[in-house]
Amino acid sequence: MQPIRLICLGFLAVAATGCESTRWNWFKPSSTNDVAANAPTTKGLVDYLNDNAKRVQTLRVEDLDVDASLDNQPINLRGRIYAEKPRNFRMKVTFVGKDEVDIGSNLNEFWFWAAKNPDKYQYFCSYKDLIDGKAKSMPLPIQPEWVMETLGLGPYGPAEKYQLDQDSPTSPTFRLVEKVKSPTGYPVRKVIVINRKEMRAPTPQVTTFLLIDDTTGKEICSAHIKSTLQDRGTGAILPHKMELRMPTQKMTMALTLGSVTVNGKIAETAFVRQPIAGTEAVNLATWSLQRTGGFK
Repeated sequence: MQPIRLICLGFLAVAATGCESTRWNWFKPSSTNDVAANAPTTKGLVDYLNDNAKRVQTLRVEDLDVDASLDNQPINLRGRIYAEKPRNFRMKVTFVGKDEVDIGSNLNEFWFWAAKNPDKYQYFCSYKDLIDGKAKSMPLPIQPEWVMETLGLGPYGPAEKYQLDQDSPTSPTFRLVEKVKSPTGYPVRKVIVINRKEMRAPTPQVTTFLLIDDTTGKEICSAHIKSTLQDRGTGAILPHKMELRMPTQKMTMALTLGSVTVNGKIAETAFVRQPIAGTEAVNLATWSLQRTGGFK
């Protein structure tokens, strides 16, 4: 398995999470035939997402099960996810009991490492250098802050940054489209697909997250939510099962998020980058990934 693909899909294990709720009160069509007369506002949809997000301050997934297929070759991975607003994040993935991927973030920096990378590097970058445009290439196709959004922690607003798109007035879904820049400055679109009708867990309200190259229109990656669960204490809707796709890499992943805890205490050490034996720490702001085939 190519290590960069494994890293990307590790991130996507997070990027697949949905934000579904029974709080669909602002829009309740009286029948399936009058959906055209019940048009939502962009603000209404974004408020819905933010309402779910504000219920979650921390998230722990102690049992992440990943069934991946790369060029029709199956592999099973296990992992854990820890997240705390606004930027604390950690995901570790193992294969046959050995660490394979370590991805993390705190207020100051983010980092990622894969055991099977031919170059024994632990990549890292400060958020300041990222914002200043000093990271000229990245081994991941998404910006780190997107991780917290797709975890369901948000925030998703303000509504002004989105465009509300529908295939037709009677389409069964809404699409919130945001135009952004990749870490190295090329244009991409983030798309959130939401069911028009009210859904209740385990049926997802938010069905898909897409990352699209805005120049070519090609899909970079996507996350398709298959089922959700509702946290009893907070009412927050969280992902349970999903499928991740990277079309150009011929990769799919089926994930199950188990042993989920909302708003529990997480040790501060979980979000501290630590040296890895036999591995060199490489600053993305001062080093190019072109020779290792990194993403733009």
